[in-house]
Amino acid sequence: RKALGQPGLYRQFHRAYFERVSAIEFTMANDDGQQRAGWPQADIVLIGVSRSGKTPLSMYLAVLGWKVANVPLVPEVPPPPELFKLDRRHVIGLTIRPDQLIVFREQRYRQLGVPVPMDYVDPRRIGEEVQTALKVFRRGRFAVIDVTDKPIETSADEIIKLIESRAK
Repeated sequence: RKALGQPGLYRQFHRAYFERVSAIEFTMANDDGQQRAGWPQADIVLIGVSRSGKTPLSMYLAVLGWKVANVPLVPEVPPPPELFKLDRRHVIGLTIRPDQLIVFREQRYRQLGVPVPMDYVDPRRIGEEVQTALKVFRRGRFAVIDVTDKPIETSADEIIKLIESRAK
């Protein structure tokens, strides 16, 4: 095969690889609301209720090279004030239909082999959780992605398009 004659191609490949590894390490360190000081360095900050897919979506985006932090919204716990100090163009709220959320939460506890706490899967409480999360998204004027019935790849594509359009 004829050489391309472009110096630095090998180094470019390695740089992209190390940037992707760095994004994965950042995302792991900033999972589940950890390392609040790192949130401003994130390309994307995902927020949402428990089992809305924040961590798997974060890891998928990290493999694509995005530095992602994710922050859980927990009932009866005010959202962290640092969240509202971030550049809102980087923050994405994840919402999900309550009936699907119940299924995901029940599956998680079955996988763990422990009884499901009734308030964790109570339809009324879950509806309130989702509505409270939407209020947080509105308060911060954050973009919202509905992840109901979507594969991670589809949600990630929507997020990337949103982030890229907001950067312009």
